[in-house]
Amino acid sequence: LTRRLIWLLRNLSILLENAPGLRAMAGSILLQAQKPPPRKDATKQPLFTHESLRGAVSFVIPCHNEEMNIRPLVAGILDLYEDCVHEIILVNDGSTDGTAEVMAKLAARDQRVKALHRSPPNGVGRAIAQGLSQASGRYVLTMDCDFQHLLPEFRDLFDCAVEDYDVIVGSRFSRHSVLLNYPFFKIVANRGFHLLARLLLLRNFRDLTNNLKLMRRHVVTDLRLRQPGFAVNAETGLQPLILGYRVKEVPISWINRFAGMGTSSFRLIQVGGGYWRVLLDIWLKQVFGAGPYRDLHRHPLPEQKSAE
Repeated sequence: LTRRLIWLLRNLSILLENAPGLRAMAGSILLQAQKPPPRKDATKQPLFTHESLRGAVSFVIPCHNEEMNIRPLVAGILDLYEDCVHEIILVNDGSTDGTAEVMAKLAARDQRVKALHRSPPNGVGRAIAQGLSQASGRYVLTMDCDFQHLLPEFRDLFDCAVEDYDVIVGSRFSRHSVLLNYPFFKIVANRGFHLLARLLLLRNFRDLTNNLKLMRRHVVTDLRLRQPGFAVNAETGLQPLILGYRVKEVPISWINRFAGMGTSSFRLIQVGGGYWRVLLDIWLKQVFGAGPYRDLHRHPLPEQKSAE
């Protein structure tokens, strides 16, 4: 089989596996399970392994009504990757629950935790852009607030960072990715978007729109983020690609929010148009050097400037 046919069959299988009718006919393979309570005498096992990343990573996390998720997420980051943490930037995007209070307590406990409180208008794109603008680590990792179950898999992103990749994306649709309870119509929209993006941009990639990205800071400074909502994730994925940065995808597990994790503000009908606008604007930039991203350029590194 050709690579293109394999790619088509793989995406078709993902759609079929998650189609509502087929899923109901086949029955559910998901089990409701509860973890045993943690042992008080259990030793924590940090996953930090790369000395070159010591104190190098800024974590940027947008938060909207995430009162129940922030504390375990920050605790998990510090338990597993404390040695690589430069800072953890929590961006409060107009929360109406106790998010602000939890953020304040975490910031008071550890000076590496920084709480940013945005003024209206709200929007996850605006929150991510503001968090990125404040990041000062050599690497910047953007992630959602409900990703605590993914934390052990961040090792794969860090492994690729030391292999000199500029951007590492946690991919939900790579060959070894795992999807649990991913909404069917989101799969259809995601696969359609990436198929058209591959055709228009003539690049090979699987999933660049997930908000789990580890980027070198000089890549972040080159970004031109315009989208106020979730479509910013298409900007952070596609802009480095057309700028010629080395982008690597690593498979991750994606689990839909369940009871106890709050609800997501993502609404496909409301946000879908933003993704297609980003793709059109990226195409205009790549082909004609025009459009909203016409000022998108790759700037030389400081050491390159001094050498000149």
